[in-house]
Order: sequence, then C-alpha cells, then structure tokens
Amino acid sequence: MERLIIFLYGLLGSIVVWPLSLFLRRHPNFRGTLLQRLGLSLPDIPAGRRVLWVHAASVGEVKAVAGLVSAVRDHSPDMFVCMSCMTATGRKVAAQTRGIDLVFPVPFDVPWAMRRHVLRIMPVAVLIVETEIWPAMILSARRLSIPVVFVNARMSARAHERYVKLAGVFGQLLAGVKVLAMAGDDAQRFRGIGARDVQVLGNLKLDLVASGDKALSEALLRELGIKDRPVFIAGSVREGEEQPVVDAIIRITTRIPDLYSIIAPRHPDRVQYIADMAAGLGIRWGLRSSGATGQAGIDLLIVDTMGELFTLYGISDAAFVGGSLLDLGGQNILEPIAWGVPTLHGQSMGNFVWALDAVKGLTTTVKDARGLADAVIAMLMDQKASRARGLEAREALRSSRGVTERYLHALEPYLGRTSSIQ
Repeated sequence: MERLIIFLYGLLGSIVVWPLSLFLRRHPNFRGTLLQRLGLSLPDIPAGRRVLWVHAASVGEVKAVAGLVSAVRDHSPDMFVCMSCMTATGRKVAAQTRGIDLVFPVPFDVPWAMRRHVLRIMPVAVLIVETEIWPAMILSARRLSIPVVFVNARMSARAHERYVKLAGVFGQLLAGVKVLAMAGDDAQRFRGIGARDVQVLGNLKLDLVASGDKALSEALLRELGIKDRPVFIAGSVREGEEQPVVDAIIRITTRIPDLYSIIAPRHPDRVQYIADMAAGLGIRWGLRSSGATGQAGIDLLIVDTMGELFTLYGISDAAFVGGSLLDLGGQNILEPIAWGVPTLHGQSMGNFVWALDAVKGLTTTVKDARGLADAVIAMLMDQKASRARGLEAREALRSSRGVTERYLHALEPYLGRTSSIQ
C-alpha cells in the first residue's frame, strides 16, 4: 500500500506540474526558474569535483546552516557546495553565504526532474535542512546510493499530527535516511513517523548568537540620554500583544516612576498603532528614527528602525520577548540572554523549546499583562538578584555552543577526511 501511494504521488505530480508551472510563472519565487525546476535546464557542475548538495527552503534555513557550510569549507576545501532553495530571498541570501559555490532553485518534486538533477550533480550526500521531506528527492538519491541526511532537523507537533497519519509511507521514505535533530522532541517525532537512524545534536542557531559588545550598548545609552534610568524592553512584540505590553508598562510605572520603556514590534506596520495607543494613554513617546530631538524627555521609545534590536536588548535591565503571550509559538529569547539580561516570555514557546533547553529554564514565564508587570517590578526592585540570574543564563548559553562541530563530526564519513577544527 505504501509503495502504491508513493507511486501515485509521483504520477499525479508529473501530471499536475505542467498546469502548476503556468499558474506560478509570474510568482516572485518562481519567475524565471521554471526550466530549472522542471529539469530542462540543469546546474553547471565542474567536472572532477566532489559535490555536496544542501537544500534549504528559505532565508531562515539558509542562515541556520550557514555556519555548518562554512565549517565544511574549512574541513574540505576542495568540496564544491551547491545549495537549492525554494524562495527568491533564500537564493539571494545563499549566494552571499561563505562556502556556497552555486545556488539554484529546487526542482519540482517529481521523479524525472529530481532524477535529472541528482544525475547531473552526483553529490557525496544530500543535506536537507530542518523539515523538507520531498519523496522524489529522497528516492532519487537512494536509487544512486547517495546518502541523505536531515540536518538541524525539526518537526512541530502540528506537522507530526499530519505526517503520522501516513507513518507507513514516511517510514518507507526515511528508511536509510540519517536524521540529525535539533532537540529531543524533534527526534521523537521523526522516530514516530518511521525514521530509524536519529541522533540529537542540538540547534545550529545556538552557534549563531552573537556576543554583546559593551561599547555599543554604552554608546547607545549616551545617545538616548537615559543615564541611570531603569530600562525595560519588549522586543518582537506581535499583533495582539501590544495592549497587554502597554498595560504592563503603565502598571510598572506606578512602582518604578523613572522607568524608560522600549517597544520593538515584530512588524513595522504596527508602529503607528502603538504610537496612537501611547498618545491616547498620555504616555510621552518617541520614535527611534526621530533622532535626539524626537527622543528627548520621553518615557517610551517605539522602535521603527531595522537591525537594532540586539543592541537595544543590551541596554536593558529586563527584557520581554514577544510572540509568546498569544498562541504564536514564541520568538528568539537568546538575544537578550547573550547580554546577560534577565529575560521574560509568555507561555507559548513551542517553536523555541530548544532555546529554553539551552539556557536550562533560566528565564521567567508570565501569562498576562499583570504577571508581566509584577515580574518586571520584582526584577527592577532587586537588580542584583535578577542580574545574577541573567548572567547564569548567559553562561548556560555559552556552554551549549559547539553544535556546529558536532554536526561536522557526524558528517565526516561523507566529507572524506578528518576534521582540522579543534
């Protein structure tokens, strides 16, 4: 039965791919790539080179695996590394990533398009980043005895619920595939749909978290004119979280009158909403883009610029990371922790369990505006104790690093020589 389903998948895909191509031809991710995706135009692979094929769907996956690709380049300088991506932005970022020699759009997952690509590339291995289970890709590699390895493998509970309904089919696909998972829950879910060779090596993103530059944070403090005011920041705030965050700030101010607050919305289109809310509540606010004049004498800074959140975390005495008060799965808590800042988040952290594991639970969980306010007040009233906890979390984060080396060691059988990384 499982073999029949896989056969029908390939047959139906081969039929549907032609009208689908016409439908997608103007889509930004597919424009100008259809001949390649259909296997009618193939990647230009140099003769005589060993090749590694890495598949990363989009920007997040490309960035996650960038450190590993760089390590592969140091380990095996003669390896030709090509990367396939689904999205245009993913391909753009991949083209700028150290260690990647060639970027191309991932072919449609139909047997003949994948087979033509695998035969042209003939890689020493196919590395699939995170959760991209493409049957034709896996089977085309298997038929040529080319190893397939999932790296930084993850599987959400929601995805697992879908996949487990066809566990027999996925068991057929994943037989002989190596799964290097980012966390124990992910490993268990892969095993639950039939994967047999599964290891937990950690999340490659742990090695990408930058260390805080104290000089930058001190310069920013001077620029903002905060001086000795206690600073609370709410970063990556998602739609629907603005009201409870602002309510919490008002409640904190009743106990900490000189509080300086910062809100960084996840999406720029929410800046005006927060500004209107603050104005309606009589809060003195300013925009980060307004410069010194617009920021003088304010109590709430609304971040409407890009690329500054990490440094802004570094000037804070307590940090809340959004995407977690509502059922949104959380956002990355490791940036404030990298500064040693005591960090809070809501109860919804399903997408970042690996981050919580890395810092051994040394964060504070809140469930609503009142809980957030009370926790921040406690932190600011006893900064010595809260700072000590923040520094403990930072040390836990540092001790969790070294993930890239573990992955490199696991990949050495395919790379061809002993690693030179110490």
